[in-house]
Amino acid sequence: MFFLILRTLRQHRWFALLGAALLLSSVGNGLTYVIVFGKLLALEAKPSVLTLAYILALAPGFPGSYLAEKLLTKMAPIPVMIFCEVIGLVGLALPAWSLFSDNLILLLSSQAVAAFASGMMVPVLSQTLKSGLKPAELPAASGLETFIFAANVILGIGIGTLLYGHIAVASLLALDAMSFVLGIVLLFAAHRAYRPVSAQENGEVISNLNWRELTQLQRRSLLFLPAIAFVGAPAMALLPALAPNFGGSSSGSGLMLLLARSVGQLIGPLLLSEAHLQRHTGKINVLIISLALFICCYALVSITDRQWLAMLLIVMAHIFTNIVYVLATLNIMQTFPASITGRAMAKAWRFQLIITLILPVIAGFAADIYDPAWVLYLSSGGGFAVMICLLVANHIVGRRRSGLRRDVHHP
Repeated sequence: MFFLILRTLRQHRWFALLGAALLLSSVGNGLTYVIVFGKLLALEAKPSVLTLAYILALAPGFPGSYLAEKLLTKMAPIPVMIFCEVIGLVGLALPAWSLFSDNLILLLSSQAVAAFASGMMVPVLSQTLKSGLKPAELPAASGLETFIFAANVILGIGIGTLLYGHIAVASLLALDAMSFVLGIVLLFAAHRAYRPVSAQENGEVISNLNWRELTQLQRRSLLFLPAIAFVGAPAMALLPALAPNFGGSSSGSGLMLLLARSVGQLIGPLLLSEAHLQRHTGKINVLIISLALFICCYALVSITDRQWLAMLLIVMAHIFTNIVYVLATLNIMQTFPASITGRAMAKAWRFQLIITLILPVIAGFAADIYDPAWVLYLSSGGGFAVMICLLVANHIVGRRRSGLRRDVHHP
């Protein structure tokens, strides 16, 4: 995967510029997250306010993704990306204002603006990569999306955490704004160099992504991302609750576990070769085995008292889930035509987001009452069972429809 991405970066100047721009904006989003939550903690915000901040860091992506889908019918994809980045940049006025007023509403609103812009980016990025790359280069697109996500955590939140408290928050905010400005400049350059290679074929336009009108393979592709959330969202939410098992500072242990999670997310795609991608794309057994191994790793974390072993297990767990993530995004790009790839990705992402918003909250409240380890087993295990049921149901429906079509053609 790493060498495929390098080759694609060399062959497509716009791809390199786009990757650099999104890397910078991911760092900016991570810095915004640190600024907002650092300020909320400094103001000793109530737990309910922190929970609301968590929701506002995700939920506004819903309307953002819908708006981006509408804009894609009227505008080229990269200008829509530029619009997303401008929204993110303008949104920094809210935390800047809150620095002088200590206004919680402004801080929470800045989270909502960042989430809205991030949601807009989901269909636009997939549409851009699908239209601009050859079919053999699409795995590089999936890898790039994963690296951008990891950059938000490792670089943005990591740099912000290291700098927060050592430099003025206003300086950190200026660094944040600079990352967005440079990203916008690079996106303008990418737009000038962008040349679509995936021509739209006759009859490939679908007016609506109606579930019943999709093929079995397309429906299964849309289920891959939600499957990750069913299994992974409650486990990741409970990860900090496992920190007291290792002794010492709970906050320090929790941060180390979160760092291990980000490392796994980053290196997971690098372990996939081009041959592996070709062999495993569309294979449901890889999804099932990888998510089962994810649950096993987290289960072992809950019973170990050695932090180094827990970190190793967390890295391994997120290697498995990010292999699934790369295959999931690649499946969507390969099974949907270029004209609706962005809409298909947004549909799967919204389903994943719903699960991510609901399951962690339920698991968190349950862990306040019961042993977090048992809540982890039941929530992730239950999510795994739901995922299996959905995939089996999709398979049965697909076979029935295939049988009906054969009966129609051969009376």
